Amino acid sequence: MDDVMSGYYVGIEDDLKENENGMLATAEDVGIFLRALNDGSVFGEGEQEIYSSIYVYEHGGLVPGHQSLTKYYKDIDAVVVQLINTTDFNGYEWNLSEIIISRIAKILKNEKI
Repeated sequence: MDDVMSGYYVGIEDDLKENENGMLATAEDVGIFLRALNDGSVFGEGEQEIYSSIYVYEHGGLVPGHQSLTKYYKDIDAVVVQLINTTDFNGYEWNLSEIIISRIAKILKNEKI
């Protein structure tokens, strides 16, 4: 638990990383998992082809106190993980996350921002 960031949400005093709001992971954990999805090491024979035909190589989600956005960029074989320790259910922070993660990808690709 010491490696996981604490969550914050207006009006809640408890440390939200200890709530039962779903999976709990570090940025490193999420990056390792998304890489395993992309290199196929998490799948049995033929399963990666099925997954790839249905899903995009990314993950995003939010619960009170935590928001995550993770994307895989096949062209540069890179995983970018972004974790935020608060949540805005109106979508403002989500939009900002999308902008930031796309700028990080541009930096990694040596593209003009």
